[in-house]
Amino acid sequence: MNKQGVLTMLGFAQKAGKLAAGEAAVENFLKKEKIVLLVMSDELSDNRKEYWMKQAEYANVDILTVEISKLDLGWAIGNSPRGIIGIMDQGMAEAIRKKIAE
Repeated sequence: MNKQGVLTMLGFAQKAGKLAAGEAAVENFLKKEKIVLLVMSDELSDNRKEYWMKQAEYANVDILTVEISKLDLGWAIGNSPRGIIGIMDQGMAEAIRKKIAE
């Protein structure tokens, strides 16, 4: 995984307004069917991971667990620590998938 590349792409998505960060925002946009990819920190508790896996399955959205701290995820998008991030653009989601696959 290209950690720095993933963080950079998340920053680009934030600037483009194609990102929802934090549990409340992600849940809201999932309900509106605007999220195409979920990025979840491996630091989340097992209960929260299970919850988000079920939400992603129900919404028919891919979810990727990354070995990036909540602090780093939040820092990349200019926020406080975030454990879950929703991407709302298909092109941006593909770019993030590529960086994770590297």
